[in-house]
Formats: sequence, structure tokens, C-alpha cells
Amino acid sequence: MSPAPCPFSAGRAKVPGYTGAMLDPDQCYASIVRRDPAMDGLFFTAVRTTRIYCRPVCPARTPDRANVTFHASAAAAQAAGYRPCLRCRPETAPDSAAWAGTLASIHRALRLIDDGALADGSVADLADRLGMSDRHLRRLFVAHLGLTPLAIEATRRLHLAKQLVHDTRLPLTDIAFAAGYGSVRRFNEAFQAAFGRAPSTLRREGASADPGAPITVVVAHRPDCAVAGPMRVALPEGSAEVAPGTNRTLRITLTDIPLPALGRAIATARRAVFAGG
Repeated sequence: MSPAPCPFSAGRAKVPGYTGAMLDPDQCYASIVRRDPAMDGLFFTAVRTTRIYCRPVCPARTPDRANVTFHASAAAAQAAGYRPCLRCRPETAPDSAAWAGTLASIHRALRLIDDGALADGSVADLADRLGMSDRHLRRLFVAHLGLTPLAIEATRRLHLAKQLVHDTRLPLTDIAFAAGYGSVRRFNEAFQAAFGRAPSTLRREGASADPGAPITVVVAHRPDCAVAGPMRVALPEGSAEVAPGTNRTLRITLTDIPLPALGRAIATARRAVFAGG
């Protein structure tokens, strides 16, 4: 079987000054029609009629071609005013570096954001760590990603919180702080804005809070990702183990991870699988 065509192509800018890779709408739509797992995580489909964004493998009925747009990242769909689908769970999509281009400073900045740099500090602090001004960092992000650092951070927090709510039995207060919201009020407001409901309503049935329960989260993978057996991931604090799950998923089990380090631990484990560390 021949490999699926890459959804990225050169194209016109979506926003002034944006120079990043464009998506081929025809290839993207063909991918969602066949629910192609090889395209999972490479783009997200935004549905105008529902204001929801989905993974290419979403089991929901395929929307009409005229009602969809395509985004290279979940953050881009979120910034455009769409909310994550509750059926296909975009927070579990495989990682992809394609949307970020090739500029090393952008990739380093995104890695630091994944590790919680903007949960603990400001954009100016992040820029300082990268050896540039915050104004220049914002210009780079808009030019190469079409987004600001804060827009990417907002999606990171929401996705991390949603994943912890759905997959773990951590108390909601612990999840609010682990995701970087700083307060339960801000956490609740973010969920209300994104999902139109309280975080507690998104817990799996019967998954009552238990701070002592094991912390395991689920992420999807594309068919070309092979994890034959359990894989240990080195962490500064605690440990992580990645093991094969069902239906093209991986289970990341975290042990002895302090709450403030949960997001970084999950991001590190995902990088070990999807980017080789």
C-alpha cells in the first residue's frame, strides 16, 4: 500500500506575515472521509456548524466539505474559536513537528512551553531563556506558526487538564494546579468556555477522585509508531513507563511525580515516543 500523501504544501499565507507550511484542503478532506490513522495529529478539522475541532480519525459523521476548515495544530483551531471534540479527544492526538517548521528557536520555545515555561513564568521570561526579546519571540511565533506563545499555552493547559480529568482519578483541585491554572476558579472558567460544562461532568463514569490512585494517561499513535513493549522514560523526578494500549494507543504510567511536574513528565514521555526523546 502506498503511503498517504502529506497534507502540507506551499500555499498562500493564512495571516499577514505567516510563512509556515500550508495544508492541502483536498488531501485533508480525503483523509477525514477515510478516517486515515496515518494523518492523525498532522492536522485538525474545524466544523463551522458545530464550532468543534476534531482529529482526522474522529468517529462522528463526516461533515460536508463546505462546512470545514483545516488547521495544522490544535492551538490554531482553538485560537480560531473552535472547541475540542469530546468524542475523538484532540488532547490524545499523536505529536507532530511538521506544523512548527524548521526554525530551531521555535522548536526550542515549543518544547519549553510543553514543559510548563509559561505556567511558571511570562513570555518575557521565556524569551530571555531563548536569548531574545519578548517582542522578537512574538514576531517569530506569528510569522512561523500564525499564533502567539500565549495561544499555544492556553491550548496546552486545556488539553493537559482535560486529559487528567478524563484519564486519572486526581482530585479536580490537584488537576487545576498541575495544568498551570493557578486557581480552581480559572480552571472552571476555562472548561466552561471550552466545553460549556463543569470539569466534573467530563470524568469517566465511576471515576471518583482518589489522590493515591495510579496516574495513567492515554495517547494515540500513528501506524508507523512501533512500541513493542514497555519503555522506561528518564525523568528528573519520578519515573514514567510507556506501554502499548488498544486501538493504536499508548498508556503512559507516571510514578512519584510531584503535581507541578506532571505536565512536563507527560510531555517528556510523549517526546520519547514521537520524537525520539
